Amino acid sequence: MPLQLSPREVDMFIGFLDDGFCTCEIITDAEGSPVDYRFLRMNPHFEEMTGLHGAQGRTALELVPELEPFWIETYGRIALEGESRRFQQESAAMGRHFDVYATPIEPHGRFAIVFRDITETKRIEAEREAALAEAQQLLAELNHRVMNSLGTISSIISMESRARAEGEGREALGRIRSRVHAVASLYRRLNASGSIESVCSRDYLDKIAEGLASSIGRDGIEIEARIAPVRLSTRIAVPLGLIVNELVTNSLKYAFAPGATGRVIVALDVLGHGRLQLTVRDDGCGLGSEPRSDSGIGQQLVRAFAAQLGTSPSTESGPGGTTVTVRFDQ
Repeated sequence: MPLQLSPREVDMFIGFLDDGFCTCEIITDAEGSPVDYRFLRMNPHFEEMTGLHGAQGRTALELVPELEPFWIETYGRIALEGESRRFQQESAAMGRHFDVYATPIEPHGRFAIVFRDITETKRIEAEREAALAEAQQLLAELNHRVMNSLGTISSIISMESRARAEGEGREALGRIRSRVHAVASLYRRLNASGSIESVCSRDYLDKIAEGLASSIGRDGIEIEARIAPVRLSTRIAVPLGLIVNELVTNSLKYAFAPGATGRVIVALDVLGHGRLQLTVRDDGCGLGSEPRSDSGIGQQLVRAFAAQLGTSPSTESGPGGTTVTVRFDQ
């Protein structure tokens, strides 16, 4: 229902406003369609926020001949159909952007507008969005160059490996190439996330597990990911992804005898109070005492990556399998 305001009440009301305020009447053609509107009264902030001087008694198109039809059409619906509206809209003709609340008042065909000039706010938002877009573009370019560089390094290592005879040196180069490839894959997934600051844990770690299953997976060995969906900062995501890469790779290579079946589970759980827990568990044969071909470098890397998270891994191993747990602050 339209507001019932006397002239005195309007004067008292608008005197308390920090926003621009005016009352208007819609002007229609012979068919009753809105074609313009006239300013009736306004508060002191009106001129400040519109740049329009001497508006009282004059029409919008007198003051702004190039005024967009949107304003007349919108205020026409408000005045003639009793439709209150809150909206933000730019007027290129006025060179300003407004936050507007408009409502019908008596008599029929009149309406009141409370508005604020938000041109500067919109300019700052546009600059911020442009800066963010530029930063994202630069990050994508940087990641692209990093991935290309890592790809080149991986190719050089492959050439060196093929040039060597079978033996420990060739195996060592193969392990180095695998780790370089893992780093390149992590950058690729971070870049695909579309965010500079964070990545979704489930999307990110699930894809790492899938990549390991397809690249070095073994028949009969299942990799299962149980990842709680949380946002991970890139500062955490990179070392966490590398830890998963090393632990799952070690399980696939060393935990199961040739031809054996089994499962490797990668889990990320929320402990509360900003704490997360990564668990990589297999049901293989345990660590045992047999020397491994990587001379424990994988375990050293896991400890180094965990240190970047401000923590250290905990390992439990026996005939029923191995479990490595890493607890860290989000």
